[in-house]
Amino acid sequence: MAYAVEITKAAEEDIRDAYLFYTEQNNGLGHAFEVRLQQAIDSIHTFPFKSQTRFEQTRIIYLKKFPYGVHFRIDKSNSTILIVAVFHTSRDSDLWTTR
Repeated sequence: MAYAVEITKAAEEDIRDAYLFYTEQNNGLGHAFEVRLQQAIDSIHTFPFKSQTRFEQTRIIYLKKFPYGVHFRIDKSNSTILIVAVFHTSRDSDLWTTR
């Protein structure tokens, strides 16, 4: 069964902030971040249950070559995957658990 992927506004802000940071560091690095993020989202869409549950109902998939994790929840009743955060791996996990 195919699951629809939705991204919360908070996760969109996380993505924008990371993109802008990497773009400021090196022209083209922001684009590379976007590519790796899209690969992670595609993987979530294709294999939603591949990632282990890490925090209650939240699963995490890590980006390749970037220290970020995509935090998501699966709603089986609505066939929906909700991306709740895209956080740097060094950030305190308590910051996103209220989302």
